[in-house]
Amino acid sequence: MKRNYLLFFVLLGVALNMFAQKVKFGAGIDIPKDVAVLKVVDFEKNNKTHSDAIAQALEVAKKDGKFTCIILDSHDWFIDRAIEMHSDLELVIDGCKIKMKNHIHDNIIRCTNAIIDKNNPFGLCKENGIIKNFKITGKNGASLEGCDYPYMAYHPYYKAVLPFLGDYFGWRGLTICIADASDYEISGLKISKTKTWAISQEWSCRGYIHDITFDTDVKNGDGINFRNGCSDSVVENIFGKTGDDTVACTALGNKNNQKVRPQQMYSKQMFGPRFERQWRGIKNILIRNIFTVGKHHGVICLATTPIVENIEIDNVYEPVESERHSVVKIYTGFGDGYTKGNLRNIKVRNVVSRGARWAVEVKADVQNVEISNIKQLKWGAELTNFKEVPAGVKFSKD
Repeated sequence: MKRNYLLFFVLLGVALNMFAQKVKFGAGIDIPKDVAVLKVVDFEKNNKTHSDAIAQALEVAKKDGKFTCIILDSHDWFIDRAIEMHSDLELVIDGCKIKMKNHIHDNIIRCTNAIIDKNNPFGLCKENGIIKNFKITGKNGASLEGCDYPYMAYHPYYKAVLPFLGDYFGWRGLTICIADASDYEISGLKISKTKTWAISQEWSCRGYIHDITFDTDVKNGDGINFRNGCSDSVVENIFGKTGDDTVACTALGNKNNQKVRPQQMYSKQMFGPRFERQWRGIKNILIRNIFTVGKHHGVICLATTPIVENIEIDNVYEPVESERHSVVKIYTGFGDGYTKGNLRNIKVRNVVSRGARWAVEVKADVQNVEISNIKQLKWGAELTNFKEVPAGVKFSKD
């Protein structure tokens, strides 16, 4: 086992060198030359808490109207509410940790363009415009860490007081929550002790998420999620361990409701699963260089009524054995309304399984799915879940 983990970290170093180039796929940040810089330590003296100091720095930046770089450094930061990103902003976390205090149910970072219902703070939000042109940048071992002791409250379905961990407790449990955003970048972070998914995006485009390391084994502990309305984005150079899918493209429709999951107290999407726009699928996403272990899957494409299309998945590698069902999975579920071809134009290549039951799994009536160069290194496991190549799939293991 020690040898396996040594191999894992050697591969991480090799991968970082091999894939350091940042290739854009419709994503881009427009940063002017005359960037204003604010250090949050300069706001500490006049504030009672770390959260108050961060909030004051953000307010000064917002009023200034210029593109501003806000720097968190010097020591670890213990927060009691989310850091709210606005447009034309870079949040730099330099050589320190941002940690959520105990018994708090909130994001560590979220967009400020969603209005929270004060009478139902964990419920659905109202729209409040687009947030754009922002970065969340980690440097020198920067990390985001959830609380040691989670918020607890009564769950009416289970009729018991439970910790708010996992899917059932809604979007406030997401570590980074992005909604109605464009032209943004998240990079250079280690994310641990999540309450559920680490990074979730909805109704957003031109995002670039790269060089992230996960260390989480919580129930429903996904790494990076694209939800309804996401497009034209890149995920690359992702490492570590996740308690569920590492990268997910998940577009569920109106029929994914409480009849499917009656345990769901609050929605995982800020605007909810019934929120409608002209187009509510997922398209034009590049996912590559995923070096992770964990449970369930490395990368998934999941659809019901909406369409998930034009997805490229390249170089998904299990560095050591895992508990995964499959390394890459393309399927429907968690609701009905799926029709043939709602999952379409998907390319999967260069997949290596060391512990999953299948390297690649397809469980839907798809169109134009290409699978090539996949390897299964686990004794007794299979390359795919199908014996004969299904209609709509082109398959080549080499």
